[in-house]
Amino acid sequence: MAEEISFIGGSQNCCVCFIDIVDSTRITTVEILDSEKIKIYYSVFINTMAAIVRNFDGTIIKNTGDSLIYYFPKTMGHVSDGNVTNLKSVFECGLTMLAVHPIMNVKLKEKGLPDLSYRISADYGKVEVAKSLTSTSEDLFGPIVNLCSKINSKASPNQMVIGNNLYQITKSTLGNNEYHFNKADEYPIDSNSKNQYPVYSVISKNQKNNDDRVKMYRNIV
Repeated sequence: MAEEISFIGGSQNCCVCFIDIVDSTRITTVEILDSEKIKIYYSVFINTMAAIVRNFDGTIIKNTGDSLIYYFPKTMGHVSDGNVTNLKSVFECGLTMLAVHPIMNVKLKEKGLPDLSYRISADYGKVEVAKSLTSTSEDLFGPIVNLCSKINSKASPNQMVIGNNLYQITKSTLGNNEYHFNKADEYPIDSNSKNQYPVYSVISKNQKNNDDRVKMYRNIV
């Protein structure tokens, strides 16, 4: 019997990210009634974000219309192997997504569509890579994938948050130079009140960097 999925290689650590439109169900059932406009609404978001992900050497795992799950293959391996610098792409990708938010809403307004907002989450941990019979793309499995999607709700609209795993390996390197981390909340792992997983917001320390991110975006779309 052919297997739907087959796991390739062993367990590896890598950075996984999740971006999700805020309140998309209400918007596409109450504010946008035309099916063609709904298609445009989703395509503007997905195509914009997918282009940014690819520009930072990310790989999209799943597209659900109002969200994307993606990861960064260059972050695979142990931090001691020197891949900490590759984690910068994770932050730059997310912050670029946030920097272009006003531009994307201008595009939507020109098409007679309402503004959209989104949340971004990222974390680092062990994953299993799998291939599917029905898809040419890779899929990832593991608790860090699930956790990354769960902590997304801890972000405010148009904010990026990271889990404690990613925070711990970057706070003393990337954070001191270019990014500011602030504890945003905790995510309950289970019913035990002691098992709370810290979640941190991420912002750029330099406004000029945001201007550069917008310029980069204009060059890739």
